[in-house]
Amino acid sequence: MTGVNTAWHSALSGGDRIARAIVAAALIVGVMLLFIVSPEKMPFEACGFHSLTGHSCPTCGMTRALHAIAHGELVQSVKHHLMGLPLFLLMLLSLIVLSLEAASGRRVRLIGDGVGARWVAILFFVVWLTYWGVRLVMEFVA
Repeated sequence: MTGVNTAWHSALSGGDRIARAIVAAALIVGVMLLFIVSPEKMPFEACGFHSLTGHSCPTCGMTRALHAIAHGELVQSVKHHLMGLPLFLLMLLSLIVLSLEAASGRRVRLIGDGVGARWVAILFFVVWLTYWGVRLVMEFVA
């Protein structure tokens, strides 16, 4: 329908529904891991960018920030990474939308058209990269 702004759009194929269910399940597992497993006990190495350069990468501190949010420690989360809360909220929103799409078989669009969603994504990443730039400047100044 052109000109009509509805939340529910075209039908999804069976494969698309399964893919959305798998991604939603992965998000559930990810959020549960953030709650259960301490960042110090995560099975992956320290940041390779930081190891090579001695400076923060765009995601340095994100695992600790998300872990803190999962435990309701918002102030501690912001100390680790400013974008932790927006990313956590985006994860939860994605989980809800993907679950609805998988269950209903219909596409859900929260922002009117694709152009609006693109601008929101661009703004999100511009803020993120600006924050990283400020962190880098602070590291060089300190």
